[in-house]
Amino acid sequence: MKDCKWITSKHAQGSDNQVYYFKKEFDLPVVKEARVDISAQARYKLYINDKLCAVGPCKGTREKTYFDTVDVTDYLVKGENRIFVEVLQLAATDMEGKMSPIEGVLRVGYPLLAFELVCGDVTVKSDESWTCAKITGISQVNARSCYSGATREEVHCAQVQNAVYENAKVQCGVSNGEDDHYWWGGTNKCFLFERPIPMLDMQDKLNIIKFDGEYFESDYLTFGFPRFKITGNGKVDLVYFECFDSDCGKTYRDRTDRSLGICREMIDTVHVLGEYVFEPFWFRCFRYIKVETQGDVSIEMVGFTEVNYPMFPRTDYDFGTKTDNKLWEISVRTLQRCMHETYEDCPFYEQLQYAMDTSVQMVFNYQLTDDDRLARKAMDDFAAEQHADGLMPSRTPSVGEQHIPTFQFYFIFMVYAHYIRFGDASLVRKHLRAMDGVIEWFRHLINEDGVVGQSKYWNFIDWATPWVYDQKRGCEGGVPLGVNEGVIGIYNPMMAYFLQCAAKLNEICGRTDVAEEYLAVADELKRNTEKYFYDKEKGLYADDVNHIYYSQHMQTWCVLSGVCKGAKAKRVMKNALSLEAKATYAFAYFYFRALERVGLYDKSKEMMDSYRNLLKLNCTTVPETPTLSRSDCHAWGAIAIYEFSATVLGVRTENVGEKSVAIKPYIKGRNYARGTVSTIAGDITVDWKKEKGKFILTVSSANDGVKKVITMPNGDTYETKKKSCTYKCKI
Repeated sequence: MKDCKWITSKHAQGSDNQVYYFKKEFDLPVVKEARVDISAQARYKLYINDKLCAVGPCKGTREKTYFDTVDVTDYLVKGENRIFVEVLQLAATDMEGKMSPIEGVLRVGYPLLAFELVCGDVTVKSDESWTCAKITGISQVNARSCYSGATREEVHCAQVQNAVYENAKVQCGVSNGEDDHYWWGGTNKCFLFERPIPMLDMQDKLNIIKFDGEYFESDYLTFGFPRFKITGNGKVDLVYFECFDSDCGKTYRDRTDRSLGICREMIDTVHVLGEYVFEPFWFRCFRYIKVETQGDVSIEMVGFTEVNYPMFPRTDYDFGTKTDNKLWEISVRTLQRCMHETYEDCPFYEQLQYAMDTSVQMVFNYQLTDDDRLARKAMDDFAAEQHADGLMPSRTPSVGEQHIPTFQFYFIFMVYAHYIRFGDASLVRKHLRAMDGVIEWFRHLINEDGVVGQSKYWNFIDWATPWVYDQKRGCEGGVPLGVNEGVIGIYNPMMAYFLQCAAKLNEICGRTDVAEEYLAVADELKRNTEKYFYDKEKGLYADDVNHIYYSQHMQTWCVLSGVCKGAKAKRVMKNALSLEAKATYAFAYFYFRALERVGLYDKSKEMMDSYRNLLKLNCTTVPETPTLSRSDCHAWGAIAIYEFSATVLGVRTENVGEKSVAIKPYIKGRNYARGTVSTIAGDITVDWKKEKGKFILTVSSANDGVKKVITMPNGDTYETKKKSCTYKCKI
C-alpha cells in the first residue's frame, strides 16, 4: 500500500463508537484481474457494486496492524463501478462511560480508511475525492452480557438514509511496517503489515434458513451476516440465540424444545419508516432468530453470508456408526465456527483467542489440513503480548488484559505440538525467548519446599463440577479445592510436563545446557509432587497438601509428566475413574492421552458417550461443558476430530525428521472405519474392517516414498514405503 493515504471524516471525533460510510465511483474500460489492498481503524466491510467482498482488517496486536489483499475481479463490471466501505470506529478506552465493544479488536480510537484498487492501468486510491458520512442513525448498544465479544446495534433507518456525504479528509500517509524506514527509530500504531492468513471464506447460505412467521431457523448453528428487508412503519427486534433455553445456561435439554423459552442476550433493533435492508456490521452467531415487531412492519430475510476460515476438510470418512459419523460432523463444524481471524473460544459470546482453547484447536486443525497459518499467527499473537517478567496474557488480542497462569503453559504446548507435526525448528527458535519467559515467571512461584505456590490470578484448570465459584474461599469457578493453603498441587506436575516439552525444543535448537537445566527443575518438581501430594492409602495424588481433595486432572498430569509410571500410573488412573472432580470437555484431550498411556483408553468411552448423547439433544455443535453450558459451541470440545483420526484410524506423525507416519488403529467397539488424515508426509488414507475373525487394513499415501510404521491389533509391526499396502491378522 505504498503512497496510499489514510482518509477520515471531517467530523470525526476521537474515541467514539461510531459508523462511517465511505463512497467512491470510477469507470473501467475493461475488466481485468484486480486486487484491493485495504485497512481501517478499527474495522471495515467492503462492498463493490452492492456485493459484500471482504471484512477486516485481520485482527492485530499492539505490535502489529494489518492490511488485507482481496481479489475483486469478479465484483467489477465494464463501465461505472461503485465502491462502498463501512468503517467502524471503536472507542480506545472505557473512560467517561464509553464502552469498548468487540473485545478482541484492538483500536486507536480514530476512524481511518486506507484503500488501493489496481485493475490493469486503472488505480483507485483513498484520497480527498472520496465522500464520507458520519452515520448518526446507527449506535452500538452495550453488549456486556456477551462479554463484549460482539456489538449489538440500534438503527434508525430514516437517519441512515438521509446521511449527508462530504469529501473525505486526508489524515496522513500509510506506512508499511515491512518495507518503510523507521525514521529516527520511531514507530506508530498505523504501521501496516501484510495479512499473515488468508481472507475469510464467505458463502451465500440463505438456503439453510427457514422462517415460520416467528422464528428464522438455521439447519445448524452458523456464523455470518444475515440481511433483512424490512418494510412499513415501526420497530423490529431481531433476537439471535443458539438454542431454546431462557436461563442462558444450556442444561441437559433438547436444543429445539420451544417450551424452554429463549435467551435475550443478543438483539439488533431496527426502527423503520418505508423500506430498509438491514445487515449488522458485526458477525452474528445463531441457530435461531426471533422476530419481534411493533407497528405495521413486515420482514423477510433476503440474504445470509456464512463466514469461516477457509478450511475445507475431506468428507470421505466412515467411522462405523451413524452416531460417530454425525459426531465427527458436528465436531468439525464446531472447530470451523471457532476459527476466523483467530482461534476463538466461542462464536456467540466472547469470540476471544484463549491459550488453552487455542492449543487443542491447533491439534485438531492439524489432523484435518496442513494449513498452519492461523496457528503461526496465534503463537505470534501471544508472544507479542508477553510482559517483561515473562507473564503472558491468557487471551489475545484483547482490549482488557486477563491472566490465567496455567494458560501460559499451553503456549509451550502450542510450539511443541507444531514441531511434532511440522518439524519446523525455525518456528521453535523464534519462540524460545517467550517460552523462557513463561518458565522463569513460574520458577518465581516455587517456594522453599520446592513446590509451586499459588498465584494471585485466576487459577483456572477446568470446569469440574465441584470447582464452583466460592467467594468465601476467595476463588473463581474452575479452580481446584484447597487453594487457600497457598499451594495448588496440580501446578507441579503440569509445570514438570511442560518443562520437559520445553527441554526437547531447546535441545532441538542446540541449547543443550538450557534443556538440562529445565529437566533438572522438572525432576525436582516430580520428586516433590510424590513427596507432598501422593496418598499411598488411596493410590492417588491430592490436589492439596492436606490430602483432602482429589481430581482426575491431578492424576492426568502426574501420569503425563512421569511423576508415576508403569503399573503405578495405571492404578492411579484406574482409581481416578470414580472421582467426583472429573475432566470435562476442556480437559478431554489430555485426560484421554493419560488413559492411552497407561493402557486404559477403553475407559474414555464414558466421556465419549457424553459427546454422543449430544446428538439426542439435537445439538449441531459441541457445547462448552457437558451440562450447564453457557456456550453451545466451544471448540475445545471438538475432541472427536483427534480421537477418530489419530486413534480410531490410528494415524499420527511418527518422526518429523524422516517424515514417517505411525498407523495403529484402535478397533474396539466398531467393525470398520475409513478416512483420510493430514500428516507431515501428506494425506494418509486408512481403510480397515473386521471380517470372519480377521482384521484387514489398507493404507495408502498421497505421496510416494512415505515411510509408514504399521502396528496391527495382534501386535505385529510392519514398515513400508509402498504407496498402497494391505495387511491382515487374526483377531
